[in-house]
Amino acid sequence: MDVTFRGGARRTFDLVIGADGIHSHTRGLAFGPEEPYHRYLDHSFAGFTMPNHLGLAHEGLTWNVPGRTAVLYAPSDGNRVYAFLSFLRPDPPLDAFRDPAAQRDLVAGTFAGYAWEIPRMVAALRDSDDLFFDVVSQIHMPRWSTGRVALVGDAAYAPSFFSGQGSSLALVGAYVLAGELTAGPDHADAYERYERTLRSFVEMNQALATEGSAGLSPRTPEDLARRNEALRDPSPVLNSTGRHAHSALALPGYDAA
Repeated sequence: MDVTFRGGARRTFDLVIGADGIHSHTRGLAFGPEEPYHRYLDHSFAGFTMPNHLGLAHEGLTWNVPGRTAVLYAPSDGNRVYAFLSFLRPDPPLDAFRDPAAQRDLVAGTFAGYAWEIPRMVAALRDSDDLFFDVVSQIHMPRWSTGRVALVGDAAYAPSFFSGQGSSLALVGAYVLAGELTAGPDHADAYERYERTLRSFVEMNQALATEGSAGLSPRTPEDLARRNEALRDPSPVLNSTGRHAHSALALPGYDAA
């Protein structure tokens, strides 16, 4: 494949692997617009950093009311934390996607009037220079390859953070795709085996998003009460062997090339 880079350089490759995320440019070039593959999961979110006013260190805090979630996460003992605001919205906010001011207004309006750390988070959102805004969504495609192009991870089968399986699917997908490409000389056959090996595993893990949304962003007072009750006694989760979907695939072994 002949590839021209943004800077003008040109190179020829045997294969192109798109691992460039849920809004993959590679997918757009090879498969067309995103819309046929995109499934909106009724939530939007904003992520940014802000001052660590609470002195958090190696910990996180979560706040919820039905349809609204706020998270403060401190991976270290630094002076800044990661802030996250997510909210239920039946229709995607298409008019805000390319307008940072509209994104800030939408999120600020959605969280207006709430207490806890919400006013401080909204003020930090207004001033942030690293705002990331998007919708919670998945990618579902009938095929993950075309010609010499193949997709892996979120570009092909984003499960959403509600599933908790985005990184796992990407790592497993990359391993299987690389292994199949080394197993024989025909890339088309390798792509077929990659999809055949992973398809059911991917679909099982994407299906976890519905269950995960009830825990991360409860929609109703009843959902919130059930989630909170489960958190009061986490022993069933701590003592469990995990969900079946997490280990439903036995990784193939591949000979070193």
